[in-house]
Amino acid sequence: MTPQNELPTTYLVVGAGPFGLLTARGLLHQGIDVEIVERHDDVGGIWDIGNPGSPMYDTCHFITSKTLGGYVDFPMPDDYPTYPSQRQVLDYVRAFARAYGLYERTRFGTEVVRAEPVGEGDDAYWRVETSDGEERLYRGVFAACGQQWWPYVPELPGADEFLGEIYHSSQYHSPQQFAGKRVLVVGAGNSGVDIAVDAAEHGEASFISTRRDYYWFPKQVYGVPTPDLMTGKAPFPQMPLLGRTPDPMETVALVLAAIGPMSAYGLPEPSDPVGSTHPIVSDLALHCFTHGTLQHRPGIARITADAVEFVDGRSERVDVIVLATGYDMRYPWLPDGAVDYEEGHPVFHLGTFGRVRGLYGVGTIHPSRADAWQIFDQLTHLAIADAKATLTGENAENLRVLREEYEIDLKGGFPYLDVRRNVNQAADAPLRQLFDDLQHRFGIEMPTELKGGFFPAGTEAAMTATAAVTA
Repeated sequence: MTPQNELPTTYLVVGAGPFGLLTARGLLHQGIDVEIVERHDDVGGIWDIGNPGSPMYDTCHFITSKTLGGYVDFPMPDDYPTYPSQRQVLDYVRAFARAYGLYERTRFGTEVVRAEPVGEGDDAYWRVETSDGEERLYRGVFAACGQQWWPYVPELPGADEFLGEIYHSSQYHSPQQFAGKRVLVVGAGNSGVDIAVDAAEHGEASFISTRRDYYWFPKQVYGVPTPDLMTGKAPFPQMPLLGRTPDPMETVALVLAAIGPMSAYGLPEPSDPVGSTHPIVSDLALHCFTHGTLQHRPGIARITADAVEFVDGRSERVDVIVLATGYDMRYPWLPDGAVDYEEGHPVFHLGTFGRVRGLYGVGTIHPSRADAWQIFDQLTHLAIADAKATLTGENAENLRVLREEYEIDLKGGFPYLDVRRNVNQAADAPLRQLFDDLQHRFGIEMPTELKGGFFPAGTEAAMTATAAVTA
C-alpha cells in the first residue's frame, strides 16, 4: 500500500468548456487542487465559433432561457434577452471563468494524448501524457470534453452519387452558405431546425426530413419560456377562466392546445407521448411552415445525382444536403474498458462514475429538464464528494456504496423512443430521487437552487463578472 503522502493530490479536468469550468469551481470550493487542460486557446468549448470543429453558427441561440440556463449562483446578466445568442453565452462563460480564477488553473493549447490508471483502490492514481510531451500524475480525471465534437454521419443510400454539397451540420456556420440554393436538412435536433430556418430565409427552397414525428413548440407560450413552463420550473400565469393553477398534466395539455394540431403546419401528428424524444422549440420554424418557406418531408429512401427520393414516393431536387444527425461522444485518450459505450455514447454509473477508480464523466446525460447546467453541477458534486473521500476518508463508506451498490433507473420507466440520442436520457422524477438520496441518505452537499447561495463567493463574483460582460 502506497503511503498517502506519496500519492498525487491534484485532479485533472479535461476541457475548459462550460461543464469543465463548473467542475473546477466545485473542486476548488471543496478545497481540492485542480488543473484544467484545454486544447484550444481560450475557455468556452463549443460556444467559441472560432474553435476548429465547433458546431456553432451565426444564428445560434441558447435553447434554454436565461432564467434557468447558466451556472448556479452566477445568473446571466439582466439585460440579456430571454434566449441569449451564441456570442452572449460565450462572453458569460468566460466571465464565469474570470470570476472564479479558472484561467489561472488552465493549460491552454494542450491536448490529452493518453491517460492511464496506476494502482487500484485507495492507492489508484492517473498518469497523463499531453500533446506538449509532458507527463504528469493526478489522483483522478474528470472527462468534461463536451457532447458535440464527434459528428455522427449515417449511411444514406446513394449518398456517394450526389453531385451537390453534402456535409454534417457541424460544418455549417453562416446562412450565406445557402444563397440561391435548394437545401435539405436531415434531422430535427435544435441545430437542424435552426439551419432549416436559415435555409428558408436565405436559400431558394428549404426542406427538412425526419424519420419520426415530433411535437413542435414556440419558444414562448402564455408569455413564459416554453421549456420553463413545460418542466414546471416557471409558474403558469393566472388564468381567470380556469379559476385555479393547472397541474403538470393540464399544463402540457394547455400548451398543446395553444399551439394547435401539427397538421395545421403541414406536419405529421405524433403518436408517441410528449417527451418520448426531444421536443422541438422554434418560433421561426412554425412561422416558416405556416408561410410555406419550409416544408417537411419524411425519411429518405434514396439519394440520386441531384435529388432526394423520400419514403412516401415524393422527390425533391436539391443542391445541398445538411446532415443534422447528432453526435457521438468519445474519449480516445482513455484505455479500452475504462468506459462502457452504447450506440456511440458513454455510459457512466449514475452519469458520473467510470469503470476505473478516479475516472468521472461530466455532462454525459440528457436531462428532461430545462435547468441542465444545474443538474450537471449537482452530478459533479457526487464525483467531487468521491474525490474528497479518496483524499481525506470523509464519507468514504457512503461513496463506496454509491460506486458499487446503489442503482437507480434514470429513465424512470418512461417510454423514451429507442434511438441513439436517448441512450443517456434522464427523466425528472428519478433525477429528483437521486439528488434527494445523495443529500439526505448519503450526506453529500450539493447546490439545490440556481440562486441558493451554495457558493459563498458566487454573488459577489457574479456582480463583478457580469458587469464586465455587459460593459
